[in-house]
Amino acid sequence: MNEIEKIARAEMYLEKLANGINPLTGEQVSENDIVSNVRISRCMFYVADILKQIVYNKGKLKIEMPDRIPFTVTQEQLSNFEYSDSPINISEIAKRINMLVNPIYVDELKRTVISEWLVNVGVLYNLVVHNKSRKSPTDYGRELGVITEERTGQYGTYEAVLYNRNAQKFIIDNIYAVIQFNNQKSCPSDKEEAINS
Repeated sequence: MNEIEKIARAEMYLEKLANGINPLTGEQVSENDIVSNVRISRCMFYVADILKQIVYNKGKLKIEMPDRIPFTVTQEQLSNFEYSDSPINISEIAKRINMLVNPIYVDELKRTVISEWLVNVGVLYNLVVHNKSRKSPTDYGRELGVITEERTGQYGTYEAVLYNRNAQKFIIDNIYAVIQFNNQKSCPSDKEEAINS
């Protein structure tokens, strides 16, 4: 059985369940069964319809997605940011920030943008070690709570840059400056526009 056939079978099972029929025996399920719940039944019809579209389109799902806007976040959403009492890296901070918004409508804020902004405001600086560029905290960054910790990874030891609660708060308190920095980076300059026009 190939993948399309498996999807078709799953669609058939879901549609039968949504109609209150046991797909293995063909018998009507009892009114007390969870699949008899209207909300569950509607959900199964919805998923069955998506699977039907995949089979019809030979394995492809065509969904019209809304255009996403550049990353933005409200103060109310920011109030739900989950601070860590243990120092965390910039990837984890970016992940927690992006969890605050709906990814269907809003582009994610990349960790590299946050790091570049931190370099721009003097919290981090670029350092080249063994022909590899990495970021390290400045004295100002260390005062804010940016620390380094030696760790061992797949390719040997490396220096991890971590942010304590105070440093996390600094980023969140300045998130609109980070967003502005991000928007300036993503918009071509007048010179670039003139070249491309």
